[in-house]
Amino acid sequence: MRWAEQLLNPCAVAVEAGNLSRVQHLFYVLGELESFSGDANHRLAAHGLRALARRLPAIVGAAAAAAVRVPACECAAPTFAGAEPRLFRASLIRFHEVSPWFALPNALANAAIAQASSTCGVAAAAPRPLHVVDLGVSHGVQWPTLLESLTRQPGGRAPPSVRLTVAGPEATSPAPFSASPPGYDFSPHLLRYAKSINLELDIGRAATLDAVQGFCTPGEALVVCLQFRLGHTATEERRDILRKVIELKPELVVLSELDSGGDGSASGEFAARLELLWRFLESTSAAFKGKDVDERRLLENEAGTSLATDVAGEGREGWRERMAAAGFEEASFGAEAVESAKSLLRKYDGGWDMATVVSAAGAGAVALRWKGQPVSFCSLWRPTP
Repeated sequence: MRWAEQLLNPCAVAVEAGNLSRVQHLFYVLGELESFSGDANHRLAAHGLRALARRLPAIVGAAAAAAVRVPACECAAPTFAGAEPRLFRASLIRFHEVSPWFALPNALANAAIAQASSTCGVAAAAPRPLHVVDLGVSHGVQWPTLLESLTRQPGGRAPPSVRLTVAGPEATSPAPFSASPPGYDFSPHLLRYAKSINLELDIGRAATLDAVQGFCTPGEALVVCLQFRLGHTATEERRDILRKVIELKPELVVLSELDSGGDGSASGEFAARLELLWRFLESTSAAFKGKDVDERRLLENEAGTSLATDVAGEGREGWRERMAAAGFEEASFGAEAVESAKSLLRKYDGGWDMATVVSAAGAGAVALRWKGQPVSFCSLWRPTP
């Protein structure tokens, strides 16, 4: 039974209503049940209670909130920003090995980028340089697979050079999984790998999307990869980011986002985020075989920060409308990319499945689901001619 949501959702309603007696009662019950090391229900209760306790002062004021006793239960694990760099990197790599949460969208994105790289140079005497703008949360883990696939292009048509421009945390509002600890730098590892496979790679960092323009050069095939960052920005910021992306005149845009959204109310949006966090915690329990290890604790604590956002979520259809309004048209993944993704998914827990969701125009995103319930989607877009 998913009892944690049955307690947290009424508690969220009470918080928004400023019903302090009801909040105190539910805080007490949740405090008796929460645990960052229990099963998925206990961990959800712990993350949800912390999020609601942080939310309460903004609703009723600091003085009134101080009268509500919050049970003491501190999570020993840090978030990404406070992690030790070696544990941070090990956790990212391990998570990709045991869960498709990010691995599947990354694989689809890489397949689309590799295909774009090969087709962009078909009519030319030689393939063009490839430039990928990374506005995502992979922290470099996504890219070795792409680089390797570029060296296996048909006819030996690897791009003469690859440029990776990473848009830093300042490029968008903070998003879960987007931060990295001080001292973490994936560039040396990736550059060494590129050299080992005889691929010319350059890595640049842009503090903002405005600064990305300075990294672009004429004649290159430009791809923008938007992975799990835009969904945590406000409406106006999303519009501004998409406007800046289209001004770059990319040949392809990859958009991956969580597939969830509430009813627009604060408590409704909290319920939607809570349900998605349940899927993360339950699937991560399966991925780590129930073992309470440092990597899992770090990942789950970072995922728990998603409950603190005030931004309304958008489902797949909402993003389809937003991208169209911004001046993009949807494209489809190739059959080979979809079959490769299906093959990849088979290595993970049987609770996962994927489906291609075709729009009225015939294009299709690929949706990832846990136990039949939506988690995320990966889609392709091009500027509308």
